[in-house]
Parts: sequence; structure tokens; C-alpha cells
Amino acid sequence: MAAAIDHRPVNDQIHTIDTKLSAISLDRADEDPSLQSLETLPQDDDFYKDDSELIVVATDKPKTGFFGRLKNSLSWSRVDKPNENAAVTAVMSCRSPAASQLGGIGIQDPNQAKLCRSVLALMIRQMGKNLLKGANVMNVSFPIQCCQPATILEVASYQAGFFNHYLPRASAASDPVERMKNVVAAMVSVMVLTSGNFLKPLNPILGETLQVDYEDGSRLFMEQTCHHPPVSSFSFRGAESRYHYYGYTTFDIGFGYNKMNIRTSGLRIVDFPDGGRVTVGFPHDRWGNVFWGEMHHECLGSLDFEDEAHGLRCTIRFGEGGRSMPSDYFEGTIERTDAAGGEPVVVSTVTGSWVGFVDFDKERYWDVRSSTAMRMWAAPAPLLSDSRARPDRGALAAGEYKAAQAAKTLLEEDQRRDRRLRQDASRGRVA
Repeated sequence: MAAAIDHRPVNDQIHTIDTKLSAISLDRADEDPSLQSLETLPQDDDFYKDDSELIVVATDKPKTGFFGRLKNSLSWSRVDKPNENAAVTAVMSCRSPAASQLGGIGIQDPNQAKLCRSVLALMIRQMGKNLLKGANVMNVSFPIQCCQPATILEVASYQAGFFNHYLPRASAASDPVERMKNVVAAMVSVMVLTSGNFLKPLNPILGETLQVDYEDGSRLFMEQTCHHPPVSSFSFRGAESRYHYYGYTTFDIGFGYNKMNIRTSGLRIVDFPDGGRVTVGFPHDRWGNVFWGEMHHECLGSLDFEDEAHGLRCTIRFGEGGRSMPSDYFEGTIERTDAAGGEPVVVSTVTGSWVGFVDFDKERYWDVRSSTAMRMWAAPAPLLSDSRARPDRGALAAGEYKAAQAAKTLLEEDQRRDRRLRQDASRGRVA
């Protein structure tokens, strides 16, 4: 029978997931009874294929064994990729060692993939198919075993790793276009620094803070300023006050067919001493092949930058190279609009990959192969509300899962109780 790409409706595709989930078996860990509730998807390498390149093939070939019975109804065959041209070769030759052939950053630790799939399978069992149809999972409490010993605030602090290469240059630039180029290079280059660990960061508690010092003299201050929705506010001051990067971020998470979507929003601003300002948007994040295939993180959609005072706007669009290019490849332009509001004029073009390089007008601004992130450490005498003082984080870092889960549960219960108290007080004032 001829093969056909799977373009079925979502509900039919979900049935395929259900078929695979029917093969799930319990993964019991003697050292930690809490792990007994986690369910593990099959780890047979041939069973998992890359979702973006799958075709469904009917087969009558008899197969034996547990997985063979499942494969009697479905088998998977990879679509051949187009021949790589010179442009593709150039992109693929300058990438992070952790980059995925599909695009973005691939998971590096097979144990992480197994654990993540166990937790996701359990969530589907508990919450139903609404997860697969895009339901928000922000209110779900994840088991401590699928968390990393770092909070969202700590992970966010890694994003400043390459700022010292670009934002001081942006501050010194007298040409607004050159300033824009360096801001874009700064924000795109650091995207790779927060990708690669697929374990979930711990959710900050309302009022939790983080203070970080960087080797170039820059300082970061962060605080969790809202519980629901989760909002993290930040203020990053460059050395000698050459720039100020500040704002807030919030996000929500939803599932799709074999993927998880993260939608980030908020406000990001870079101010300079001469009064210049560049605002920065947010791309769309996707964790692909979360149930089978190579698990990987992609940044998709577009990322916008604007210098309103000088009529400059830069938009870069990820995944612009078609099927021959990885999804991390992007193209874009810097456009200038005059004060009279005429048609925008392109003043510069940009191409690159968020896992490899940024080129403006064929001039290399960032190259992952020659970049070293700044060292960073905790500020002296941080506040008692600092993320690194959390008891669940400390226990998790020590591998004490029972103690970490108990501490995490206690923090979440305290936060819910505080929220009820605020709501009750608010109703009392209204009355």
C-alpha cells in the first residue's frame, strides 16, 4: 500500500498516541516509592522516530513480541531529505554541539527523556485528552523527580551570558542601526544558553528573589511578583551603568500532538544613557517529540525589536529556510520608517541560526564556536528570600527526593494558603 503523510484530524492523531500509551508499563524504583506512580513509555530505539519526518505505512508483515504486536498496525518510515545546498551546508557547519538535526537543541541525556516521558504519560492518564488539545498546564504540580535543582529565576539569569560582548558596544554606538544590530545579536546569542536541560525548573514562590553578580561588573535583580499568572520581574544593570535591561515575563504551557508549546509574553526594554531605547519581543517555544522521537527544543515564529525614536524595527522569522533548513535558521530585516510615516525602507538584512550565528549584511556578529559565557555568582549577603535558600532546591541538588518533594509540597501549600488569605482580605475591604 502506498504511504501517505499523516494529515488526520487531531482526534484521530490522539488515537495514535493512545495506541502507543497502551504499551506503557510502570517504572518502579525501590529507592523512592514516590516513583512508583510514574509510567514509562517504551525505550525501543526503532519504536521512536522523528515526528516531523514520519509517514504512516500499513503493513501485513507479521511481527512477534510485545512491540511487534503494536507494530503490526503501524510502522514508520523516514522521508528522504532534499540534497543539501551550499547555504544549508554553511548553516549546518556552525551550530552548537547540542543542536538537533531537526532544529533547535536536542536532549542530551537519555535518562532525562525517559523521565520526562514518564511524567507526561502520567499527566495524560490523570488529566485526560484535554492536555493533547492544548489545555494549559500551569496549574499542575509536577513531581519533584522531573524538576531540576534550579528555579525559573535562576535559569533566566543564564540569559545574560553574552551581554558583555554586545550591549556595551550598543551603548557606545552613535549610529542607531549599529546599536540595533548589537541588541539583536545580544538577545539571539543568549537563547542557546537556557536550552538543553529538559527537566522543569522549580516554580518561584511569590516574593522569591534572586541576586546575581557577573564577572564584567553587571548585576541582576529578580523577583517573582505574581503567583497566578506567574510573573517574574527583572532588572539587569550593565557595568558602569552603560545600559539597563529590565521588564517582566509570564508564560503558559499547553500540549499538542507529540509536542508541548510554551507561550511567553511580557515586556523587555533596553535603555541607554543617551536616552536611546530598544524594546524586545518574544518568540514561541516548542518542545517537540515529547512522547517519541528525538526530544528537542525549538524557537519558532518571529522576534521583534523596535527603536521607536529613530523609526527602526527589526523582525527576524524563524524557520524561513523551508524543509531543507533546520527550524532554528532565521531571516530578517532592519527597516526604517521616517517621521512622516512613509513606506519602510530596508537598511540591513540579517540571517543566522539561534544555535549557531548571527550575520548582518554578511558580516558575522555572533559565532557560537568562539563565544564564552560570562562567569556568574551569587551576590554577597543575598536576601533570605533568595531562590538558592529554598529547602526543596537544596534537597533535590543532594538527590534526597523524598525530602525535596515534602519541602516542595509544603511551599506550595503555604503559597495557596497565603493566596486565600489575600482573597479573603480583599473581599472584606470591598464589603
